[in-house]
Amino acid sequence: MPPLPPRVSEHEVRIKGLDPRHDGVRVAQLSDIHVGNMTPASHVRAAIDAANAAKPDLVVLTGDYVCWRRHEAELVREQLGGLRAKRVLAVLGNHDYFTWGAGVAAALKHNGYEVLKNQTTIAEVNGAPLAMVGVDDPVTKHDDLDAAFADAPAKMTKLVLCHAPDAAPRLAERNADLVMSGHTHGGQLYVKGITDRLMKKIGLNYRRGMYQFGDTTLYVTPGVGFSGVTRRFGEGTEAEVAVLVLRAA
Repeated sequence: MPPLPPRVSEHEVRIKGLDPRHDGVRVAQLSDIHVGNMTPASHVRAAIDAANAAKPDLVVLTGDYVCWRRHEAELVREQLGGLRAKRVLAVLGNHDYFTWGAGVAAALKHNGYEVLKNQTTIAEVNGAPLAMVGVDDPVTKHDDLDAAFADAPAKMTKLVLCHAPDAAPRLAERNADLVMSGHTHGGQLYVKGITDRLMKKIGLNYRRGMYQFGDTTLYVTPGVGFSGVTRRFGEGTEAEVAVLVLRAA
């Protein structure tokens, strides 16, 4: 039986000091796509179609585009094209570095997507600037927060892409407004009372959904694809394309 297609999950994010022109801005997030033998190409395509149908202003990709095999970088090139938004921005995840970081980054760039490696870019949306901060993968110790935030204007709204959600407390100290992460798959196989305990034992404290650190919001998506097994079950594990709608606090 083929897996259920990714659902669209829409959430409002309240941000203090948000420029009025950004009220209602839509950011689509796709993560943990894991192209290859675990995730059918049709499943990947369904996620891209769902993201486009949500009519986002920006699309962010938050890592783990491959599983374990070097040739999967070519599948990224073949399967992940066609996302439509003013800007499509990406960071790498641990599986990308385990496999072939340079090859995965090149495949993303081939499709016209911008890969941020510890850097900030300014996205003009509705005539007003947003700081988009890309933090390279913390799991494989490629992150450098000083470099990532060096060009982020102090008083500008900061949206942060970072594969691993457990970096969020450190990102909150840098005055991030919204952190978008993946990595956990929502537990992928979730059994209440067991999965959370096992995840915390290996240092994964944020399974899925919204978390608040002062004025910083973290959103952890369970992602699109599959790793280890070709199933997802249990609360909060459903494959999704997240749509985060910015609202003034």
